[in-house]
Amino acid sequence: MKKTLLIVAALALLVRPLQAADEVSVRVYILKHKRVEEAALLVRPLLSEASSVTLTSKLNAMTVTDRPEKLEQIGKILASFDVPPRGYNFAVKLVSARADVPAGSIAREIGGLGAKLKSLFQFNDYALIDSAVLRGVEGGMLKYELGTEYSLTFGVRAPGGSGGKELLLSPFALSKLWKPPGQTGPGLMRQLYQTSVPITLNQTLVLGASREEGSKSALILIILAEEAARPDAEKGAPGTKAVEKRP
Repeated sequence: MKKTLLIVAALALLVRPLQAADEVSVRVYILKHKRVEEAALLVRPLLSEASSVTLTSKLNAMTVTDRPEKLEQIGKILASFDVPPRGYNFAVKLVSARADVPAGSIAREIGGLGAKLKSLFQFNDYALIDSAVLRGVEGGMLKYELGTEYSLTFGVRAPGGSGGKELLLSPFALSKLWKPPGQTGPGLMRQLYQTSVPITLNQTLVLGASREEGSKSALILIILAEEAARPDAEKGAPGTKAVEKRP
C-alpha cells in the first residue's frame, strides 16, 4: 500500500510542471516609436519567475514568454508607452536691457511683458534683439541663431512622463559671437552660460539676466512653451504591434 502511494505522489510531481507549461504563452511585441531596450525596463518588474524576455534590436521587437494574463498586462503598458514623441512649440524672445542710458520706451515687439521686465530687473531701457517660434520634439535638440551675434541651444526632456505639464530644457546654452580686437575673419562662439532650465507648459518663463562683459547691460530670454498637436495621433496611427506564438 505504501509503495502505491509513493508512486502516485511521484506521478503528481511530474504532472504539475506539465500543467504549468501548458498555461504559458509566447507573444512578440514590435515597437514603432520607442526603443525596445527602454520598454524592457518597464516590462521586467512585471514578469513571473519562470518567464523569459528576448530582445531583437534590429526589428525593435521583444519576445516574452509568460502566463496569458501577464502578457495582456504587458501589452496594455506597452501600448501606452509606445506613442509618438510629443511635439512642442517654443516662442522665444531675446531682449537687450541697459542701465547706462536714460529711461526709454519699451519696444512694441516685447508687448505686455515690458511692465513685467521692469518689475523684475533694474534697467532703464529694453529692446528686442530677435524673436522666433521653434518646433521641437521630446528627446530632441534645438539650435537657433538669434540676431547676428547669439546662438541658443537646448534639449527637450519630459521628466514628468508623457502626460506631464513640466519640461526640462537640458542642456540649455546661450552663446555669443566673439572676435578678438583687430580680427577681420569669422569669430568664435563663446558660451555665456550653460544650465538646465525647468519650464511649465503655457506659462511664460523669464530667465535671469546674463550680464555682458564690461557694461551695464544684460540679456534676457523670454520663453513660452506649448504642446503641439500630434499628426499621428489625429490619424489614429497604430503603435505597438503584438503577435502571439504558440510554444
